[in-house]
Amino acid sequence: MKKGAIIASSIELVSQILTSNTKIKFIISSFFRKNKFAGSKDKNNIKELVFKFLKNYFTLKAICINNHIKFSDRNAMLLLYFSKNKDKNLNEIYEGRFSIKPEFEDKRIHSYATSLEHDIIPSLPNWLEEKLSFEFKTKKKNNFESILNEPRFDIRVNNSVIARDKVSNLLLQNNILSKKTNFSPLGITIEKRVLEKEIKKIKQNFFEVQDEGSQIVTILSGAKSGMRVLDYCAGKGTKTLAIFNEMKGIGDIYVNDIDENRLRLLRKRLAFLKIDNEANTFSDKKKFESYFDLILLDVPCSGSGIWRRRPESIIRLNKNEYKKNTEIQIDLLNKVVKYCKKGGIISYITCSIFKDENENQIKKFLANNKAFKILDINLILKNKFNHTNLNSSYKWLTITPSFLNSDGFFICLLKKYA
Repeated sequence: MKKGAIIASSIELVSQILTSNTKIKFIISSFFRKNKFAGSKDKNNIKELVFKFLKNYFTLKAICINNHIKFSDRNAMLLLYFSKNKDKNLNEIYEGRFSIKPEFEDKRIHSYATSLEHDIIPSLPNWLEEKLSFEFKTKKKNNFESILNEPRFDIRVNNSVIARDKVSNLLLQNNILSKKTNFSPLGITIEKRVLEKEIKKIKQNFFEVQDEGSQIVTILSGAKSGMRVLDYCAGKGTKTLAIFNEMKGIGDIYVNDIDENRLRLLRKRLAFLKIDNEANTFSDKKKFESYFDLILLDVPCSGSGIWRRRPESIIRLNKNEYKKNTEIQIDLLNKVVKYCKKGGIISYITCSIFKDENENQIKKFLANNKAFKILDINLILKNKFNHTNLNSSYKWLTITPSFLNSDGFFICLLKKYA
């Protein structure tokens, strides 16, 4: 594809993303199914340009406004492209049948972008910048930069099936370079992005794709063989499968989610892995009161810990949506109380780094639920991980992206004593 056609496709794709609430991966997949002219290299170039645009959206918008350039997806994309390709001639992007057509502001954009002395740096909307500054006064710069860094590609080994070293050797035999994760005893980081079909060749039931941060909070949840476990917001089941691995396949795991489509996909994953237990039938909820040893509650949130993977979420999020999420979180916490038996644990998890969605919710919950107390996460950390660096100043744990270069997560274990 010509450069101009790559830019034109990127603009079209960005416009679809910004006018939809659909997950970006589905929009991109649909776009390439309809536009079969793009080869694998072209697809990578388009995706790279789109992700850079989304991460830099608010900076690009500010530059346009401050320099009296009309802000549009097209103008912002050209600004980004030429800021990264200062040696490119403006006329090059017009060459070819599917390339973009000239517009009157193009020369100004090209001139401004190619004269920039520094790279365009990602930014957040003002209200999120303020929140980040307030909550991370001493480490704001590190946390901000890490939020939008390139994410790692981690996998979690099913150690009930195969040893981690054997998976590392399998990857090496297939010319896939990898290394063990720093903290998770089950994790492997694949050092370069590889095609999904290459991974599928060796995957079988040996491993699942799961970020190290996600692995850590799943392990900390404390699932054991013989337990009755409820994954209340199971989603596509990444943590469900990790929990089942921790249980060594012994015990009952039930799943629930508001989205029936996600549950249907999860059931397919369970069937593929030959997980045959009670996992599909959390329907007659009355009979499950005071029933579960462990309830995994991975609640909907701002997703600030995974914005590096979903930069479109930053653009879509607003104050009302943020507030609505916090209301849903406390509602879900209160809702699952009746399913937790005496001595049981609710593992409250978010992929957020903001206190409103994390420890503040725990404090609200405990004020109205005297039967529960926090189980000190540091006791679990000592038992599960042999690393003095992995600890918390509080009874809960916040993993920021800057700490492990992983996705960001929060976990708090709430034990029922009465």
